[in-house]
Amino acid sequence: AELLHAGASGAVEVANFGDGLGLGVAYGGVAAGDSILTVPEGLALDVNTTPSCHPEQTPEADCRIERAVHEAVAKGEASRLTGLLTLLVMERRRGHTSGLPRSAASSVLEVLPELNWQAEHGLFAIDPDEFRVLGVGTSMERWRVAAESKTSEAHNFIQLAGSGALGTEMGGEVSIEEVRWAYLMLHAYGQWTDDESLDDGVELSSKVVFLWPLFLARPTPEWQHGVKVSYDPARKVFDVVASRAMKAHEEVLFVDRRLSDASALSFRGLWLSSRHRARLDLNVSAVTRDPLSQPILQKFGCGAQPLRLYVEARKGVDPLFLSCMRLLALANKPVKLRRAVDREEWTKDWPETLAIDRRSESAAAELAIGALQQALHRLAPASAQIRQKYGSERLASRPIVRVREAETMVIVGLLKSMKELELLSHNEYLFDALRDAQRRPASAPSPKGSAKAGTRDSGGGGGGAG
Repeated sequence: AELLHAGASGAVEVANFGDGLGLGVAYGGVAAGDSILTVPEGLALDVNTTPSCHPEQTPEADCRIERAVHEAVAKGEASRLTGLLTLLVMERRRGHTSGLPRSAASSVLEVLPELNWQAEHGLFAIDPDEFRVLGVGTSMERWRVAAESKTSEAHNFIQLAGSGALGTEMGGEVSIEEVRWAYLMLHAYGQWTDDESLDDGVELSSKVVFLWPLFLARPTPEWQHGVKVSYDPARKVFDVVASRAMKAHEEVLFVDRRLSDASALSFRGLWLSSRHRARLDLNVSAVTRDPLSQPILQKFGCGAQPLRLYVEARKGVDPLFLSCMRLLALANKPVKLRRAVDREEWTKDWPETLAIDRRSESAAAELAIGALQQALHRLAPASAQIRQKYGSERLASRPIVRVREAETMVIVGLLKSMKELELLSHNEYLFDALRDAQRRPASAPSPKGSAKAGTRDSGGGGGGAG
């Protein structure tokens, strides 16, 4: 009700989906491209706005805090993340501090985890020494150090900005635990509006927004399963649009491109019970790249070194991974590479692509095997140190071990598939049969049937975490 009173509108409702609460389509259903929710910019956590400030009113503490954050970020005196952490700490204190009355966000914050949750769940709850030893070689290896650094930076800003005035405006001493709680919430509920470099998994992308109504929703890593969020500067609102046709009571999911076993554990205190997903750092420095090829590789998200991709455990090969290997295999042949990407049939279903020819497919498989073996080897050295430290102690109960196992499973599965592809591409008859199978119309019926895209079991929902 408070969100509606503050200007949010749309056909959504909070619903129980059996494995947890989330947002659902309220009635009637919507078509692909229809607006599900309209959110005024004042209902977004944003360092560029000061929604508590009103020209006709004397600034209260919340307005002064928002202005201080906005100015500090604009001047480069504080990072965007520091500013957002400060604002979220302020929002959490509303209703308990003079000058910080309840806002529409207060009703959302009441359903988020309590402050002491961060001491028992997520990356700050894991023993630092255990994190250091068991995290080696995983995608989350450096996350604890980065999180401690970023939260300390924000804590110092709150305590020292304006010679301590900011902390005073918030009602006094702000604890590091409050900032750590805010850090986990931002990473758990950030909503992606577009793809951007996925860097090291903890830096806050400029393409992530924080709309209060979507804090009530659950995440999906895939664009085809989640809503699209865009900002309309003329109307000063965010439009939340259905990416596909949705029935009444179907769950509304926001897109978190970084959702993985590691992020679920670190920021939500959960793990993915199925459809394991991992961020892989792939060393592709051995690839010879013609300067003319690099813009093409960048356009398709395959140009970085190391190449960072989110890959899901699945029966078939992850399409983005394989397509990047195919492009990189042609990086030293810019004319052939350009000819391939200019073919509409090759890019129309990106990242799903077809083999270009037998030689380049063999090169792609060889490149993939080398990069995956290196990724697997990065996990191996820690095993001796783990055995030395923990001996025969049962490790399966330790959360980070679940992440190690999931990421190892993803790498080993890909490695097996790539070795099979390498064998196929060395045999002309088998390769031709493979290409014929790939070119078969997708609409051809499968004798065993197929899973319906968009169902919770097919990777659409965040409800797989549990």
